[in-house]
Amino acid sequence: STEINFIGNLVGTYNDLAELMTLTAQGKVELHTAMYSLDVATDAIHDLDSGKLRGRGILVP
Repeated sequence: STEINFIGNLVGTYNDLAELMTLTAQGKVELHTAMYSLDVATDAIHDLDSGKLRGRGILVP
């Protein structure tokens, strides 16, 4: 099997993203994420549509 990671940023520059990653590693930024297995991906979509999902949803195989 192959693992693929996507890292991206819709807002800001690459340098902004690099600085954010550094601050996160230092524990200075609190990330709001929720992880969903692929078999409950529809739950992630429902949570997003209903406003229940705070931050980012992560689908995990």
